[in-house]
Amino acid sequence: MGKLSKLFASLTWLLLCVALITQSANAQKRYPNYEDPWDATDYRALVERVEGDGLELPTLAGNQEVFLRLVASDNIPLHMGQNPDLAITVRYQKLQPILKPLHQLIDMYSNGAQEGKNYASELARLMVYESKAAGALLEIGDPFLETLKMDPRYQTHVALHKQSQDNARDVYSSLVEKMADTDRYSKADILFMADGAINALPSYHPIFTDADRKKLTEMLAKQISATSDQEVKTALTELQDSIKNGRIRT
Repeated sequence: MGKLSKLFASLTWLLLCVALITQSANAQKRYPNYEDPWDATDYRALVERVEGDGLELPTLAGNQEVFLRLVASDNIPLHMGQNPDLAITVRYQKLQPILKPLHQLIDMYSNGAQEGKNYASELARLMVYESKAAGALLEIGDPFLETLKMDPRYQTHVALHKQSQDNARDVYSSLVEKMADTDRYSKADILFMADGAINALPSYHPIFTDADRKKLTEMLAKQISATSDQEVKTALTELQDSIKNGRIRT
């Protein structure tokens, strides 16, 4: 009887271990919880599960709740990064880590689109969200750098700050450039991107050089000339004028 009890206990323990391992493996194949605001760790988890576990990218047509969480304004990095009541260091440390996994996700959707998947609307929303996050980091970059003046690695921080500004320019330029891709993006997508670009401009105006403005306005001039849709033409013209003259939408 004692041997049977020991055998039963061993089998129970083995089954429990198998169940825990299976549960852990299944958890790795699931999306992060969309009901709660995401932190940078959730973005990284999504990247890892898509890359390593074959999890499908969430879309507006499938797993819509997950995709909408992906670009939600109340997610922790953006929400805390834009909160003026928090210390600059806290805001920066919460916001900065989101940028890499967010851009990785944009690359994944872009690669999928090149393979023929219809990710246009998702890409439009992700690029606008990225421009918002990168812009929010621009706004606190200089004040954050001021807190590091006594740090022995200050010059390294200066270089990193300059790199983040260059990255933000690329983010914004890419957003404007994609508005010309009428083969991929619908009118609604283009209007959404133009509106997002105008709303993000206050964060970018301080770092735009004359060369930046010239490049962007010339890009937009070609797009305006190429489109026959009056609504799109009006939206792109407003964006072009805002960039050229440093205007802010009121």
